[in-house]
Amino acid sequence: MPQTLLMNSLISSIQIGSMYALMALGITLTMSVIKLPNFAHAEYVTVGAFTALIVSMNLSSNPLIIMGSAFVVGAIISLLSHQIVFKSLEKQNASFYTLLLASFAVGLIIRYILFMIADQFSLFDKRIQIPLEIVFRSETVIITNIFLWVVPTSIICVGILTILLKYTPLGREMRALANNITLARIIGIAVERVKNNTWLLVGGLAGLAGALWGMNTSVSPLMGWTAILSVFAAAILGGLSSFPGTIMGAYVVSFSENMLMQYLNFHYDVDFSFKAAIPFIIIIGVLLIRPQGFTEFFTHARGLKR
Repeated sequence: MPQTLLMNSLISSIQIGSMYALMALGITLTMSVIKLPNFAHAEYVTVGAFTALIVSMNLSSNPLIIMGSAFVVGAIISLLSHQIVFKSLEKQNASFYTLLLASFAVGLIIRYILFMIADQFSLFDKRIQIPLEIVFRSETVIITNIFLWVVPTSIICVGILTILLKYTPLGREMRALANNITLARIIGIAVERVKNNTWLLVGGLAGLAGALWGMNTSVSPLMGWTAILSVFAAAILGGLSSFPGTIMGAYVVSFSENMLMQYLNFHYDVDFSFKAAIPFIIIIGVLLIRPQGFTEFFTHARGLKR
């Protein structure tokens, strides 16, 4: 590949991989603590993106205020979905498959509410209103301030989340629920409080990821749904339990979708429409060949499974 194409594809892969990592960490948290593959997670991402768009258009173009608003609203929507739907189903001893279908239903409800809001206020395919600046330009690569917001923010959030889980009482309680919820109840952990905090954290991370995604591209009611398979592929590569594995998985998926597709297109004329198949290939391949994903590579840093 030409050097210019290679470098720009590398920058794009890092940027998108960082956003996938934020989204996928929420999936890993939900699977580990709540024991639910929550497909409504896609809509928490979209809610964050629309929140960021509305705030940027009406209140402030400061990226910190925009991202903070997206985090808060995403967290609230996530907690509400738990309190209204998932908690009620858990009290009825609903099966795993019932909860899975409920997550699809919750996602659809949120998605079509967003469609109505976008239609009412003409918010389709608009970008989050922050100043776009070129911070580095060479013959082979251009880096904008969006890259400098997305990548460091993702790294900082991953660091904060790791510290929270390893060194705080809430983190220890979440790990206890992940390992054995019955034993956690016996030793006096307030399970419902820990679950509420988990849902807040999951929704906040998703909302923040949505804000970053909206800075990178235009906002639409389907943006979270179009990314969810890539995000699940990243989480599955992490074994659905390892944070380091999930982060590595996010970058593997991103590099596959960007640099690998660029290579296949340039050398073998493979159409970019086949990019959508990559997450499916990764998911099936991991489940067939290595269901534990990258977990074994991180025996001393296995996220919640400790």
